[in-house]
Amino acid sequence: MILVVIPLYGSAWATDLATLGSPDVTISPSSGPPGTMITITVSHLPDISKEAYPYPDLYIYLPFSKPFGVTVPSHCGGQDCFPIYTHSDSLNQNFGDRTITFSLFSKNNPNPIFNNGYENTVCDVVVNNVIVERYSTLCNTKDEPIGTYQINLVWALETNLEQSYTTKTVQFTVTAGFPSAPPQVAENGNSVIKEYQSGKINGSEFVSKLRALGWNDEQIRQALAVIGKLPHQTGSMGPDNTQTVIQQVNGSKKNTEKSSSVIVENNTQQSPEPTPESTTVPTPPSVKNSEQNSSPISHQQNSSFWNNTIIGSSIAAVTVVVGVVFVFKMTRKRTQ
Repeated sequence: MILVVIPLYGSAWATDLATLGSPDVTISPSSGPPGTMITITVSHLPDISKEAYPYPDLYIYLPFSKPFGVTVPSHCGGQDCFPIYTHSDSLNQNFGDRTITFSLFSKNNPNPIFNNGYENTVCDVVVNNVIVERYSTLCNTKDEPIGTYQINLVWALETNLEQSYTTKTVQFTVTAGFPSAPPQVAENGNSVIKEYQSGKINGSEFVSKLRALGWNDEQIRQALAVIGKLPHQTGSMGPDNTQTVIQQVNGSKKNTEKSSSVIVENNTQQSPEPTPESTTVPTPPSVKNSEQNSSPISHQQNSSFWNNTIIGSSIAAVTVVVGVVFVFKMTRKRTQ
């Protein structure tokens, strides 16, 4: 009897979800083609802090992934559902408005971009600037089918989502046509990263293009981390901080230009002197004439010198002979 009475007792005291009240809900726009950005605002949330266990939570049911058979793990009847207001929020007096944003799936949506190690898309469900679900594989690969979709706000027990009560419903109609141009920041940011990876742009251009799109230093650092360009990923030593990374990337172009300048300068300094065959230096006419005349003059002077020496030697020899003959005759005459 005790085992039977306890469940009945607990069930008797369970929260009556229909009595919790209904918040106000607005949706903007209420219709649009695939790729449309939707904003849902939930306001005037009731105080549920005094409700007994099992505690109720407020969920939003989004039907847009249902046509593709893709839902989050905690799917709710074939739809994606997320808590936007809980019993704990009520205990903490967190009754502020809930703003939910996301884009419909479209082949014209921009590609996912990397941030904090995740692939983020315009289709991700964001509640008060916090991403609660991502659709990186579906966002830009499918077009949302045309039709009218029911978006439900549902009270459900934390311990059993099947015990639920739909408190508010709004509609969105998907129309034919093409959405407006996708946000350029997401698309161009992804394109810039791919261009840097493939070597089409250098580090300085990479940083300047991302900053022109509104990226800050931390986002640029995260992009570098994803593609393996941080100092510790490339084998460089030193602290792994944003400022160092940005300075290194910005300085890459300057270093390249400096290296090229040094190479050109070294080549200039080490170039060999031009040989006579490769470079002809004109010789002044006076010098040429002097060189041309110097050889015959020198030859004539040498010839005259030897001629004079031979003649002198011959004269000296003749004089000696004549002198000897004269002395011999005088000596002979005296003897007779």
